[in-house]
Amino acid sequence: MSATIAKPVCFTGRDLSGRDTASVRLSPAGPGTGIWFNGDLQAKLANARACGHATCLGRGRRSVRMVEHLLAACSGLGVTDLAVEADGATLPLGDGSAAPYVRCLKKAGIVRYEKATAPARLLRPVLVTQGIRFVAAVPAAGLTINCLTRFDEFGPHFFRLVVTPASFLRTAARARTVALTDDSPAAFGRRHALRFRLKRAGRFLRAARWRYRDEPCRHKTVDLLGDLALLGRPLEAEVFAFMPGHDLNIRFCREVQRETETG
Repeated sequence: MSATIAKPVCFTGRDLSGRDTASVRLSPAGPGTGIWFNGDLQAKLANARACGHATCLGRGRRSVRMVEHLLAACSGLGVTDLAVEADGATLPLGDGSAAPYVRCLKKAGIVRYEKATAPARLLRPVLVTQGIRFVAAVPAAGLTINCLTRFDEFGPHFFRLVVTPASFLRTAARARTVALTDDSPAAFGRRHALRFRLKRAGRFLRAARWRYRDEPCRHKTVDLLGDLALLGRPLEAEVFAFMPGHDLNIRFCREVQRETETG
């Protein structure tokens, strides 16, 4: 089923570096419109790329970075049509999860359309690899994501998400990211640590207290769900992922796009 929001809503927070403020305004959009950023940049694979440890749309001055948490919130709640206006090159990080965007969408009110967006259905199984990492999918009804991670700092974790609004809200939306300390500006550690009580764990900065015992794995699932939104329509498949990341996710989505039918 297609959906948008009932009224505009704004969200302001720190950007990914923790040094600057970022703001975004979400507004209703008509049935079948899709999700657009700054009026002319659609959330589609043709516009997407991995930039560091985030997903970006567009290039140069027109680019918008770290769109995956908003797109995951939209996918989790079934919002298919939305106008997004960002005041800078990066969306607000919030607490590092999809939850701030969930709150925005729910505050604005979700309006369902009678006409559903045609799903993307796999014609055959799909597998994309990157070293020992992979994302695979087989045809199925609805969308289920099975994610396995194995970080030296956190151990092996497995999480299975049957994607519905209720399960997304209950089990995944609040899962926060972990930051690679080598790839983050020095200010990230100082500023975000003060606000969110982060601590160092090997290569990573992580929340001092986890919301879930397998929070990094759940957040990887959220990131993958957000990247799947770049298909532009709901995917019907059972997805299996080992150590997914944005570059691998986007490559997987491109392969899925070649192997799907609509309607």
